[in-house]
Amino acid sequence: MNKDINLIYGKNPVYEALNAKKALKVFVVPSFSDPRITNLIREYKIPVVAVSPNEMDKMSNNGVHQGVAAELKPYQTVSLDEIILRAKKKEKKIIVMLDNIEDPHNLGAILRSADVFEASGVVLPKHNSVSLNATVAKTSAGAINYVPVAVVNNLNQAIKQLKEEGYWVVSTDGSATISYSSLKYDFPVVVVIGSEGKGVSSLVLKNSDYVVKIPQFGHVNSLNASVAAGILLAEVHKTNI
Repeated sequence: MNKDINLIYGKNPVYEALNAKKALKVFVVPSFSDPRITNLIREYKIPVVAVSPNEMDKMSNNGVHQGVAAELKPYQTVSLDEIILRAKKKEKKIIVMLDNIEDPHNLGAILRSADVFEASGVVLPKHNSVSLNATVAKTSAGAINYVPVAVVNNLNQAIKQLKEEGYWVVSTDGSATISYSSLKYDFPVVVVIGSEGKGVSSLVLKNSDYVVKIPQFGHVNSLNASVAAGILLAEVHKTNI
């Protein structure tokens, strides 16, 4: 097995990949049975490779594979213009921008929240960012197939373009004096999330219209980036136009 192939495993991730027509090939153990998956395999005429349970364990690095895995087509990104155009067709005007997110599990979970709360897309910088891969796909629980992702050369140039389109930029930072819940998000909004370690970069913060914080009351002084994104997106969705 080529270690470089884009491989996901588990019934739900494989089903979502098949449903979105992203699967090139499916691997199954002899005892595998799931009508949802087998019906899509037949419908889309996807090649199936039988492997032993031991082989499947190796392919999935001993993860919970449930007897099935799939080789995926490379994930495609879109332009920022495409995300802006998509947003114009939706009632909710929400775009997510990620600064310094390098953990694929975080990106996958954020894509999941972006889908749940009707964001039109996610914007990533070309450098210092995780790319779309199988780990992101699995963690996203299929959301990677429905939330477009744009990769831009410069986040601040992207912010300038989005502001020209009428968007207001709301970044998160622990030093902020404004609580995320004190704003009424009744405007086209770009939600900017940074990593736990580096946070949102200083220039992006400077170019933001609002910098907000999520009040914390426990002993740990920072939320996981994907958790913070979910909390903020839920609040934005409530009052967004």
